[in-house]
Amino acid sequence: MVQCIPYLFVSGATLKQIRDQTGVKVDIPRKETITPNGIGHETPTGTTTPSAEGEDEDEPTLTITISGPQPFAHEARAMINEIVSIKTSRSTQRVKDIPPHILPFIIALRSHFLQVAQSEDIQLTLNAEREIVASGDREVVTRVIEAIKNTIQMYKTILIQAKMPLSKMHHRLFVGKALEDILAKSKCSVIIPSAEDPIEEVIVYGKPEDVSSGLSAVKKMADSHHIHVFPLPGPIALSRQLLSYITRIKYPETLSVTHPGVSVFTPSATVVAQSSVLNIDIVGEKSVVDGVVRQVSELLGKLIGATREVSIDWLSHEVIKAKNAKKYVTSHYC
Repeated sequence: MVQCIPYLFVSGATLKQIRDQTGVKVDIPRKETITPNGIGHETPTGTTTPSAEGEDEDEPTLTITISGPQPFAHEARAMINEIVSIKTSRSTQRVKDIPPHILPFIIALRSHFLQVAQSEDIQLTLNAEREIVASGDREVVTRVIEAIKNTIQMYKTILIQAKMPLSKMHHRLFVGKALEDILAKSKCSVIIPSAEDPIEEVIVYGKPEDVSSGLSAVKKMADSHHIHVFPLPGPIALSRQLLSYITRIKYPETLSVTHPGVSVFTPSATVVAQSSVLNIDIVGEKSVVDGVVRQVSELLGKLIGATREVSIDWLSHEVIKAKNAKKYVTSHYC
């Protein structure tokens, strides 16, 4: 008796259980002899790609052979079919490469998409690659994915953009919750160029009737925060040592926790490699920022002359990067 099933649904433990229960022989081919069935090709931007949770992403069909007395062979086939039926009732699908200016709107509509599901058997997650993943009952997943795709297409049609000049220093303000607040208040998303990009303009996306509110929200945010640029002591070799230390002990995060409303930004790896001067940007209300500046100054005063670079055999690098490294740095925190 020959039976065709999707490869990913074949579990060694399950097949052993079926063999033990029915006494039949179940033969499966080697994995290297299996070829994809062509399902799950790449799709255009903002469209669905099947994925592998009992689903269709380049899923090869596996032909197995069941040998034994006919009644027991039929019983084994029925058991395998039941397993496959349960597995194929579930699905995981993705909407990839969502345009960055549309993604904030899609994230904000998460509760709406859960209502579209009309079922609790759905899980929506966001990947760092601008990708929404939906998992759950196959029909529910299909319904939600279609709603997301249609919403993306709608925003592609109705959104316009407006550019606003803004000093590079102020770009630090527009991250995380700040962008969420602007979207909630003005119904606009804001795209900030990367730190390495010399362009100082920010781009506001929204409906024609909302763009002016978005521009006003950006200006208000920029005007309402004080930014203190704190240069690390030089020469550059010393600056890099100090930056490595305060980054390693997560000092910026500590300052943000102990001084609510203040954000501390360190230079990117590209800036560290290319610049002759390194700065820390401290952002928030001026009175609070001033207190953080004093605290940073005190720490750096203790660190001057307390750091140096040492050469260590590369064979020891992994040991140093292990848990003991964290304990060492924490115990020597000034």
